[in-house]
Amino acid sequence: VVLVEDDGETVLKAGDCAGFRAGVPNGHRLENRSTAEAVLLEVGTRPAASDACDYPDIDMILPAGSDRYHHRDGTPYPKHDRRT
Repeated sequence: VVLVEDDGETVLKAGDCAGFRAGVPNGHRLENRSTAEAVLLEVGTRPAASDACDYPDIDMILPAGSDRYHHRDGTPYPKHDRRT
């Protein structure tokens, strides 16, 4: 997968990891640019009720305490079953 951050891109291979310090504004995302399936493990310690996300490069936010993403105008994105 490719880690895309504000400062550029890094190819991550099997066994690699990336960390992000809380409170440091650094937009980031992971992209699978291959045709192979990628399996990722995300680990965090923040409680869901106080966790919020802001994606400054796209029209998406995750308000604190919400279980779904929203547009910046507050309209929720459709909810998808993650098991499919």
